[in-house]
Amino acid sequence: MATGTFSIAVLGAGNIGGTLGRKWVSAGHRVTFGVSNPNGKHAQALRSEFGDRVIIGSVTEALSGNPDVVAMALPGGAMDATIEQYANQLDGRIIIDTANKMGASTMNSFASLQKHAPRARIYRAFNSYGWENFADPVFPEGTANLFYCGSDGDARASVEQLIGDIGLRPMYLGGIEQVSLVDSVATLWFALALGQHKGRHLAFKVLTD
Repeated sequence: MATGTFSIAVLGAGNIGGTLGRKWVSAGHRVTFGVSNPNGKHAQALRSEFGDRVIIGSVTEALSGNPDVVAMALPGGAMDATIEQYANQLDGRIIIDTANKMGASTMNSFASLQKHAPRARIYRAFNSYGWENFADPVFPEGTANLFYCGSDGDARASVEQLIGDIGLRPMYLGGIEQVSLVDSVATLWFALALGQHKGRHLAFKVLTD
């Protein structure tokens, strides 16, 4: 899919989903939020901010609009069940898995996506930083990198554009087989930001000659 303006279904409207969705709306994309409670506090905040510039409904409603991209920003514990329930609507889509299944043997949901939506083009991104770095990606040292992996096809350019629209520089680590490497970046972030008390506004930058 060529770069440009996309229709994006953001599943979840919490810190990650709400922040990414806000940035993509500001970049000119058509964003629909799929949430468990369309009248909840996160949904109401988005309505107050954007009015009719966004659509907020159920997950079913968000996926029924034939979105170009689905960003899954649900709580990690809800990912597998959601993927199984909405497998038909997810299959064949560009899917960005942003959720971390904390405490599980694997942080990502690639296995579930590959099982239930085998034709989807799946990417792992936006899981390795706290949401504050998406809301405010500006650092004195310059633009930070966002590490991601996934299908190496035409859809990659779309994912890279969406990363750039957040204000970060995409850094591709390889195909879906590199998902554990992307997750290790998240582990490093947690170790520094929280374990070493460096603060949540922390990101990484690749330096080369």
